[in-house]
Amino acid sequence: DNSIILFDSPPLFHISSQALMYRPYDYKKRSTKKVLPALCAVVVLLGFLGMQDVHSKTLGWGWSAAKQETTPKPSKKCEILSKMTNAQKIGALSIGALATMKIASSIIKNDNGPSGSLPGQTFVGSGIRAKGPISVYSIQMFVGNRAKSALSAFKGKQLKGNKAFVEEFEKGSFQKTIQLKMLRTVGPQKMITSFNDAVSSRVPKATFKKISGNLDNLLSKSFTQSTSTKGTEITFSMTGGTSFSISVSGKNQGSIWSPALCKAFADIYVGPNAVSSSARDSIVAGVSEMINA
Repeated sequence: DNSIILFDSPPLFHISSQALMYRPYDYKKRSTKKVLPALCAVVVLLGFLGMQDVHSKTLGWGWSAAKQETTPKPSKKCEILSKMTNAQKIGALSIGALATMKIASSIIKNDNGPSGSLPGQTFVGSGIRAKGPISVYSIQMFVGNRAKSALSAFKGKQLKGNKAFVEEFEKGSFQKTIQLKMLRTVGPQKMITSFNDAVSSRVPKATFKKISGNLDNLLSKSFTQSTSTKGTEITFSMTGGTSFSISVSGKNQGSIWSPALCKAFADIYVGPNAVSSSARDSIVAGVSEMINA
């Protein structure tokens, strides 16, 4: 596996993050089912805290069963709250706060997010790379239009956990693009070491020895003090299953010819030991939807 690094020449295909176009309908379809039940729970909790006119002649929710009053008496407002101890009030408010944070966490970490497209490619999934409770960067993956025919043998089959599918997907010659967006500022060396370690565990030792120097140089050029900051967009492109390139905020940083490296980077996000299981599952589900459409 003779690896050649081409810092000054553009990749075969240059993908600009500015070409991203959103498909709101897909986002709504994938997020509504998750969010609505949780929102309803919060509404019920707030309704409970706002109960009024609770006495023997009312329904217990502020409306009189006998008189069907539409406006509660001022003197009776918030009777339940006035009877609650401070500990009970704090407990109820804490439950509401925790429920709200759970909704936000579910939306950020588990939802596929707004879908998009790149010229000649199809968006297949997204997720969050996290270290413990800290979200490091978001992930979006796109595949070339040839992917549908290249993976047609898996039409109608279960793809999640399918080793044959993962192998075919990773070594496929169709275009693969992975877009990252930093959600927090990280030291450049941490990013460089992280990707070096991820690749070294996915290729034979002899192969990594050949590509390690070029890979380290490319990663060092791509992840600097200014490009490892929150909001920066990094794009990994795998073209033809042989050319791996990196661009930062739309600017090409260089490329390496190495089929093994292309396969390894695909495995980082799609393989059984993917760095984000939510992103992997989202991508696999998206590919399944694409080939079965």
